[in-house]
Amino acid sequence: MLGTKEICEIIGVKPSTVRKYAGALEAAGYVVHKGDSGHREYTDEDATVFRHLKALCDQPGMTVELAANVVVSRRERAHESVSPMVVSADNQVSERYEERYNELFAVMQQLGEQNQQQAAELERVHKRMDEQNANISVILREVLDTRRMVAAANDKRWWQFWKKDMVLPDLNDPEVRWKLGKEK
Repeated sequence: MLGTKEICEIIGVKPSTVRKYAGALEAAGYVVHKGDSGHREYTDEDATVFRHLKALCDQPGMTVELAANVVVSRRERAHESVSPMVVSADNQVSERYEERYNELFAVMQQLGEQNQQQAAELERVHKRMDEQNANISVILREVLDTRRMVAAANDKRWWQFWKKDMVLPDLNDPEVRWKLGKEK
């Protein structure tokens, strides 16, 4: 026989959690053996039941009570296949809980798939946004460079206005020499 501490070590939970699990299992119809001192004593089969209960409780949205009902229902079905028993009203409640659990589990799987699809879509959107940000950065750099060049071109002193229009004539060109001679 195993004590609460041994069960804690086997399933990896605190003693208070083991007591909570045991209470939920007893409320669902599972019989836990109690020793002469009145303390619960567990078997290896109980340890297996606790492992299944913990695995169900680790599922998102699963309560301890619902998980206990499912575990007890599954255990009763397993025993029914070995040795048929009389169906009680409690078994019908457990079957309803298990049906509801199966429905909820299917919904959780669908939500998980939708979550994966949304994560993929979000990743695609983030990638596209990164590409757009890179493109915008390139365009901004080009605009700033152009502004700097325009500012540098316009950054002439007021007294140098004549340099802009002044072009020295090419005196080696005979036509330019002829025009200069005509103006005089």
